[in-house]
Amino acid sequence: MIADLGLRIVADYLTPKFGPRFLVIVIALSASGCATLGLTKKDDEYDLAKRSIESYQDKDGNYIRPEGIRADKQKKSDLPKFLQSIPGIGPKPKNEALAKSTFEEAKKLYEEAITLEGETRADKFYEAGKRFDKAGKNWVSSYLELDAMFWAGESYFFSEDYNKAEDRYVKLLKEYPRNRYQDRVDKRRMEIGNYWLQFPDRFYHVNFTDKRRPWNDTAKHGVRVLEKVRLDSPTGKLADDVTMELANNAFRNEKWIEALDTYRDLITTYPDSRHLFDAHFLGLKAALESYRGPDYSQEALDHAEKLIKQMRQFPEEARREKTEIDRMYTELINRRAEYKYNRAQYYFNKGEARASRVKCEELLKDYENTVFAEPARELLAKTKDMPDEPTPYLKWVGDMFPTNDKLAPLLKPLPAEAQDSTRRDEIERTANPRLLGSPSTSGSLGPR
Repeated sequence: MIADLGLRIVADYLTPKFGPRFLVIVIALSASGCATLGLTKKDDEYDLAKRSIESYQDKDGNYIRPEGIRADKQKKSDLPKFLQSIPGIGPKPKNEALAKSTFEEAKKLYEEAITLEGETRADKFYEAGKRFDKAGKNWVSSYLELDAMFWAGESYFFSEDYNKAEDRYVKLLKEYPRNRYQDRVDKRRMEIGNYWLQFPDRFYHVNFTDKRRPWNDTAKHGVRVLEKVRLDSPTGKLADDVTMELANNAFRNEKWIEALDTYRDLITTYPDSRHLFDAHFLGLKAALESYRGPDYSQEALDHAEKLIKQMRQFPEEARREKTEIDRMYTELINRRAEYKYNRAQYYFNKGEARASRVKCEELLKDYENTVFAEPARELLAKTKDMPDEPTPYLKWVGDMFPTNDKLAPLLKPLPAEAQDSTRRDEIERTANPRLLGSPSTSGSLGPR
């Protein structure tokens, strides 16, 4: 009926405008069922599975149909159908009625647990978590399983079984990467991670009695949880908070390079974070602490100098910490001067007076007010009577052996005949500017 109405509209209004050929094309498309446009394509099994899953309405009135990752895997599964019906091999049969009734029982247990206290409260929450788990297993890849996974995690969290709570939250995010509980899950996982970070970072600390902690290496598990939160929700509301907590944990454990890298990551990734000044301030401290001395690379000092310059964008906060910032800046300048003086001494001990003088002059020019200025002056005075390069003793012995240095032949003096020939060529070029390649001709052969 709708198709006939469409053809009538085309015949009455569009054909006079575009001509009879347009009407012929429309009739041909309608006769073929619009197969050319793909409107009658059969839905595959995956689309049918999607439509069979019950949808629900969120607060804004939008219908959501969460299938989960397993629905995608079922589409690509090569498992024969007769094996899929075997318990433990194929997917568990769906039982919507049992899943809904079990979910309601779990909700009642959860509400009862809220009114209790002490061990009874924890036991009731734990029982509710088990019921939520059972409800979700009876109807996988559905809105009910999504809710059951979340509320199971909440139940185990309030029963203080943080291992199971974190496990349920991870499964929820793995099965349903985009869900309405994302922010609440991130908050719970951050609380669990921060709690585990309070314990000593020792792998030999074994736990067999406290269900609130992993059985081994509690602090490392806390770091793992926070790092997973960053990976699972890099643009979430708590992403910068988690990054700051990881950096602070490395700072507290004196892992200076790791702390510096994490602070710099926060500064780069979250430029509008409320932790921005603290990341600069503590990152500056970590950079100075990670510096290993004048015999090593200056990369840490380069990072410290960059962070000090960037702190100008926080005038009020920098004013509050002016004393400590000035102290760290003085330390940075002295470390720079120490590096220059160390290099000058190194060249002096090798007998390379010219290189030693250059480093001393750079130190006196840039860091004259440091404690290394006077030793640099004394070293500079010692180099005045020294040759620029050390005397090559027994050089003839080294010339007896072949070398792989490609520049060595170029550094040898030319024979007397070649020098005379070169000098004659230069005289001829000066006397005759018409010679090709002469500097005075500027690429021209002169007037013709």
